[in-house]
Amino acid sequence: MSDKNGNDKKLLISVENLSKRYEDLYALYNVSIDIYKGDVIFIVGPSGSGKSTFLRCLNRLEEPTSGNIIFDGTDITDKKTDINKHRQKMGMVFQQFNLFPHMSVLKNLILGPVKLQNKSKEEATEEAMALLDRVGLSDRANAYPNQLSGGQKQRIAIVRALCMKPDVMLFDEPTSALDPEMVGEVLEVMRELAKENMTMVVVTHEIAFAKEIANRVIFMADGQIEEENDAKEFFENPKSERLKNFLAKVL
Repeated sequence: MSDKNGNDKKLLISVENLSKRYEDLYALYNVSIDIYKGDVIFIVGPSGSGKSTFLRCLNRLEEPTSGNIIFDGTDITDKKTDINKHRQKMGMVFQQFNLFPHMSVLKNLILGPVKLQNKSKEEATEEAMALLDRVGLSDRANAYPNQLSGGQKQRIAIVRALCMKPDVMLFDEPTSALDPEMVGEVLEVMRELAKENMTMVVVTHEIAFAKEIANRVIFMADGQIEEENDAKEFFENPKSERLKNFLAKVL
């Protein structure tokens, strides 16, 4: 695949016939997609369509029932694969922040690099402080999560993922738990990441934001990819009736 300048893009993740079944119900069925380095992919669709399940399968927080996920040349659905090693390359940002409440912001940020990547506390602290400065929160390094607003917590959660220097960032409805006035500060951080060519896969209801920064948009329904296209074509010329009806309700 080539980018808009005609340069070849590196294939980062290849999802092949991915399915996830809960007893008799398929949350995902035969989903296949290629994700290239630098892609900013937004996944939209009605509630219950399998969007979050798909995202959580990408780093095996949910175990797929069948199918393969090839991440940077390694099949991470293979039981012999050290999934914890590969998860370090996949930053995950959840709806509910998932910060450790008994640790300061800085300790939350350096825990992973020190424990999992064997960085010195000094090096991890220096990198964490630089990232905090980028999101305007260096003055909150010694604060605890319960002293932060929702928007601040989510920006910290993004920084925590970035501290691991991931190859891809996965966002699972990162603004859905926030008050409306706090949404913008989180979206601004994501906007900056997109400008820096961070590979991102984002499940969201923020349709206007998807129109602004996505290079590809996926519409999921009933556990399957109903439609996929570049952002402009996706929003201006939807093909399926289900997508047309969905966009008519959300735009």
